[in-house]
Amino acid sequence: MRRHQRSTAHPVALGLCAALISGALPARAEPSAAEKATAEALFDAALDLMKQGRSEEACPRLEQSHRIDPGIGTLLYLAECYENTGRTASAWATFRQAASESRAAGQAERSRKAQARAARLEPGLSKLSIGVAPENLALQGFAVRSAGQPVEPAIFGIAIPVDPGEIAIEASAPGHETWKTTVKLGSNKASANVDVPALKRLEGPPPDPVKPPPSEAEVAAPAVGAPAPASAPAPAPAPAASRGDTMRLLGLVVGGAGVVGLGVGTFFGVKAISKNGDAEGYCKGGSTCEDPRGVTLTEEASSAATASNIAFGLGAAALAGGAVLYFVAPRPSSRVEVGPVVGARNVGLRVGGTFQ
Repeated sequence: MRRHQRSTAHPVALGLCAALISGALPARAEPSAAEKATAEALFDAALDLMKQGRSEEACPRLEQSHRIDPGIGTLLYLAECYENTGRTASAWATFRQAASESRAAGQAERSRKAQARAARLEPGLSKLSIGVAPENLALQGFAVRSAGQPVEPAIFGIAIPVDPGEIAIEASAPGHETWKTTVKLGSNKASANVDVPALKRLEGPPPDPVKPPPSEAEVAAPAVGAPAPASAPAPAPAPAASRGDTMRLLGLVVGGAGVVGLGVGTFFGVKAISKNGDAEGYCKGGSTCEDPRGVTLTEEASSAATASNIAFGLGAAALAGGAVLYFVAPRPSSRVEVGPVVGARNVGLRVGGTFQ
């Protein structure tokens, strides 16, 4: 019996805070076998770094792994990594996202633990409020960015949880001077209010008058005395490719892809066996496992086994298809030419041609 199922839901925005901290991630198609292999390698490398106390290096790897192949287990480790590095608002938002996805996936225990971690962080969150002068709201193209991320007008004046540290804030609009400032927020319930003043209009010379486009007659009529434009030479016809050569080349390409697929399947098969063995170290007997790391390793083993089966199937099919294409491709037939040879001193036959 499977203990838990790895989530394939895409990240969702956790209110206005998550949008300000990291932005919404776009939906994407199911990752390929090669992408799953990359996500697995990044996840494993990140866990090793976290065990060594190098969470600053681990967090980017977990972020990339989750972007490639989203999973609840990856989210939980990412939230813990954020907390280890003092990024309390990011950790809070990520724990809440993991709780929501766990609840949707029917994993009540995971949801409860993630919600408890988020609740523990919430009282100490640092918050930032950005106010805007009313004159700016009437400017076309007016935009505010905080820490490089766009700030939606709906959250102007609202205190939003942010990670402690220096935060660069910028306001701009076409034809106006860009306004910039930097605030430094400490940890443990620090707060700051920033008010963006009315932007100053840029002063400069008036723009050059726009020259009207030429009329159709001016475009069509050549200048007096100007030589007529030479017509471009017709491109030389491309030589016809041999149908048989094309099929054989295609067969080699498809067969090569099949070999790669078999290699990927082998990788995932070994990975599944290794993950399952690691999980058994955390889960001692029984059909269920209470240790979070054992649950995560079991999910990774199941995912790797699925990817291995898919890669083996596709690889074998591609290898067989490539062989068929290569061996059934038509080959040029042999050609023999025979003709008389008459000379001043001899008479005979000339035999020539091409042979395969």
